[in-house]
Amino acid sequence: LERGLKAFVKYVPRDVVRMMLSGEMESTNAMSRRVVSILFMDIAGFSSLCERVLPEHLMRLLQEYLQAMCEVIVTCRGTLDKFIGDCVMALWNAPKPLRQHER
Repeated sequence: LERGLKAFVKYVPRDVVRMMLSGEMESTNAMSRRVVSILFMDIAGFSSLCERVLPEHLMRLLQEYLQAMCEVIVTCRGTLDKFIGDCVMALWNAPKPLRQHER
């Protein structure tokens, strides 16, 4: 369990994990409407890069990029939503409220 939580914290803000563990945030079907900030970010020219480099080199580059982006998102109290190829989708102000999330 502890190992799984350590892996989970790489992609979800620590305070969200704490809220889940404490029961403050429960899995529920209830929804609420709120304004969120969403980020989509990808590597410019990624498709053409894929054609020019060896798969092993491309994999290392992609791993480094995705890891760096995850660290920045979590540091800025965002929530990683998903990877879409080389694209990263993240959001702020959900599931945990965050004042001035648009900054």
